[in-house]
Amino acid sequence: MKDTEKEEIRNWLCEVMPLYRQAETVTHNITQVDTDGLPVDLEGLSFILITLPPILTKIKKMPKPRYNKLQQLHKDFKLMLDACIKSAKYRLKIERKWNRLWFSTAVFWTNLAISFKKSLSPKMEKMVRDFDKGGIL
Repeated sequence: MKDTEKEEIRNWLCEVMPLYRQAETVTHNITQVDTDGLPVDLEGLSFILITLPPILTKIKKMPKPRYNKLQQLHKDFKLMLDACIKSAKYRLKIERKWNRLWFSTAVFWTNLAISFKKSLSPKMEKMVRDFDKGGIL
């Protein structure tokens, strides 16, 4: 790996990890589901709708990384945030008024959010372990 790639990874991680950790504090609510496959913590879902959209906006405005692994992590992070937001939105909609389509959509987005979260977490942690030699992250 070239020094320029290492520097890009380190810079990207320094910019993204605070956002990722902030998102991690609220996205755990998505993984706690009832027997129907819907998130159970409604208060936490409201917090998701407040916290995650600004993070998603910041991630979308970041320049696309040149390094392939970073491109995939960047994309996966955006997808996870989007799925969590949509899951929370539809779950809260069916809480106000039950609708079969909203129910199916909420279950779909919840499963997708859980899948993205389970896939992304180990990749991000590995990237941090590999490149956080100086303890800056």
